[in-house]
Amino acid sequence: MADLRKRGKNWYYRFTDADGRRVERKGCPDRRATEEMARAAESDAARQRAGLIDPKADAFRRHEARLLADHLDDWRADQLARGVTPKQANQNRNRTGRVIELARAERLSDLTPSGVQAALGAVRAEGKALRSVHHYTRAIKGFSRWLWRDGRTRDDALAHIAPPKNPDSDRRRRRRTLSPEEAARLIGAAESGPVVFKLPGPDRAMLYRLALGTGFRAEELASLTPESFRLSEAPPVVVCAAAYSKRRREDVQPIRPDLAAILAPWRASKSPCKPLWSIKSDHTAAMIRRDLAAAEIAYETDSGVADFHALRHTYVTMLAKSSAPVKVVQSLARHSTPTLTLGTYAHIGLADQSATQDALPPIRPESPTNESARATGTDGPRSDRFAPYLPHTGDGLGRSRSDGGDSEAMKAGSDVALAMSRNPVDFQGVDALSRTQSDPVGAEGEGFEPPETLPPQRFSRPPQSTTLPPLRIA
Repeated sequence: MADLRKRGKNWYYRFTDADGRRVERKGCPDRRATEEMARAAESDAARQRAGLIDPKADAFRRHEARLLADHLDDWRADQLARGVTPKQANQNRNRTGRVIELARAERLSDLTPSGVQAALGAVRAEGKALRSVHHYTRAIKGFSRWLWRDGRTRDDALAHIAPPKNPDSDRRRRRRTLSPEEAARLIGAAESGPVVFKLPGPDRAMLYRLALGTGFRAEELASLTPESFRLSEAPPVVVCAAAYSKRRREDVQPIRPDLAAILAPWRASKSPCKPLWSIKSDHTAAMIRRDLAAAEIAYETDSGVADFHALRHTYVTMLAKSSAPVKVVQSLARHSTPTLTLGTYAHIGLADQSATQDALPPIRPESPTNESARATGTDGPRSDRFAPYLPHTGDGLGRSRSDGGDSEAMKAGSDVALAMSRNPVDFQGVDALSRTQSDPVGAEGEGFEPPETLPPQRFSRPPQSTTLPPLRIA
């Protein structure tokens, strides 16, 4: 028999489930309705013990009865248990909650592809960029996938929803890189500047130096302590603990020796085991804008904005310009793919591309004679393989330079000499196959006609033979 008790405005009921355990569930403010819920729960438990109800089907029904807000809270708790940072877990929950609100969904069955797609369109209509819509899509899809994997739904209802293609085509916030001169001015202005967000000027200058020298993000820099630096090693390194790294692994980042020399006395003046910079990541944008203004550096130009994360873009860009291998740049940037490193963080301009073009060999114009000879393949050294079968003298048509109209053969009226001295096409009595028109077959042993017993053959190119003796022109 179910037990009822009231707590606040709602009634709760306790009953024995199919496994024999006493379970308490929340009812509603109406006592009679709660009693009906208790009787239904007891009936289902009895049918499960009798094998008349599938336990999974009963679990699906119970999850369906809960509000989506409760499932969202469970999803956030699961993310935190898996090591996701509270900031990321809250961001995923808020984005998913916004899509659910726009889709007007209350239960699990209300998460339909068409309803969610319309909600994402509403997010876009609110003025969000395609990159933001991409993040909202990934959040709601991750929630739907978790519901299925956790046994709360029969399938992943949103598996076929795709994020928008090419989200970078509508980027509303583009970051630019700082030139070496601008970086030096920023550090100088911060070092001589006043206290900003309870951070003295020398500490802010060291923060900018380390951001430009390691590429660490604001959250990663805020987690560093004096023990995070191993400056006596070769090379000196800075270690970011796995709990604060974005990729959830310990990052050992090498730094330049000159930067290590500047960091050593400053680090020695700090308290051990305490963060070096007591600043929130939300304050870094306002902090760097003040120092940029003091250094007379434009915060926003046609190339983009110079916020705190732009220091990481500057670090990766300098690595890309150093002609280091792509794999090395990707490793130092701590990215999963080189596409992210080179496509998003490395800012290469026309001047850099032009400098690379200077490494190509020059293209010089050539004389028409050389171009024509190379096009026909008659220019260049003679191959030893075919040299014995090519004429060593003459005009290229197989005739000696000494053979002219006054040669002895011409004077004797030799047909062969006459044929060689004229164009075969214009020679009357000889067709394209060197056969006389009056005698197609010809006498045995005359001319170049094949024997009568063999069928005539045509070749797309002149037949070659490697057994012929060298061709010599007397």
